[in-house]
Amino acid sequence: MNLFRPIIIGIHSGTLTDSEKIWLPELRPYGVILFSRNVERPSQLRQLCDSIRNFLGDDIAIMIDQEGGRVQRLKDPHWPRLPSALQIGRLWRRHQFKGLEAANSLGQVIGSQLAEVGITHAAAPVLDLLIDGADPIIGDRSFGTTPAEIIPLATAFIDGLQRFGITAVVKHIPGMGRVYKDSHHSLPVISTPISALKKSDWVPFRMVRGTHWAMTAHIVIPEWDKKPITQSEQGIKRIRETFGDRVIVSDCLTMGAIEGSIEERVTETLDAGVDLALFSNGSDNERRRAVTASGEPRVTREDPLGSSYLPPVILKQLLEKLAKVDFDRTLTDPTWDRPT
Repeated sequence: MNLFRPIIIGIHSGTLTDSEKIWLPELRPYGVILFSRNVERPSQLRQLCDSIRNFLGDDIAIMIDQEGGRVQRLKDPHWPRLPSALQIGRLWRRHQFKGLEAANSLGQVIGSQLAEVGITHAAAPVLDLLIDGADPIIGDRSFGTTPAEIIPLATAFIDGLQRFGITAVVKHIPGMGRVYKDSHHSLPVISTPISALKKSDWVPFRMVRGTHWAMTAHIVIPEWDKKPITQSEQGIKRIRETFGDRVIVSDCLTMGAIEGSIEERVTETLDAGVDLALFSNGSDNERRRAVTASGEPRVTREDPLGSSYLPPVILKQLLEKLAKVDFDRTLTDPTWDRPT
């Protein structure tokens, strides 16, 4: 049985460095996450994913944030701008069938794009509620303000992804729509009573089907623990009790909400019960330290779902439909992607 270290790690650039070709196969991480720094054009990205598989195995998980809207790592000029979740939510409120069709089309387009270049996991969709007055880190990445909007649209989106063998990683469990700080920079506290969260923010994470993968929110829920959920044994236990057993991936451990040395960030996350630590950024030595800190190889990889992608004529038709969704093509990505 092949065993791997319970960590998903970022890589330096658009090709594997000579150093990465040595230490990545030696240390055996579960998977790799890609960012804008790794993406130049379709042929280059396909070659990168092929190289990752060549060195780390055909069953490796290759993840990327590709939500549509302002969070697109595959972007123009080589990939089209896509509408945000909120723009699709607004369409749904005007015409539910067209909104569902757009959500599914968005999932299909992203699923096909990722499958064509060899990516296996999409860190999407966002199941967080859009809360008036909260920090804009969620904002238009949410399908809407209520579970009634988010549940059908997220489910349709996930169905679109899965048609092409892409695993959806929903985020940010148990919900961070109410944060008043950006967890990329500091640690938010959700002061809303759990009794209220159960009836609103948490409902999409209980009800959306189609995937058993979820990414944590770097937040504190005082009724559970004073620690960030990602590093709280009590918090992770409550997540599994509340939302069912699933593959839980941490959000990036280099974000400002998480403190401590590289080793402390990784070990405290895994000790809390998170299945896979996510460490996206840092120097070659820092990323190698993070993988080493995740401990001995001890987890098995899931079998890939098997991929396919859309014929060009069908892709064109879906993009034409999505182009009719009113969306802002000038938004920039605020999420955590800094040079290593």
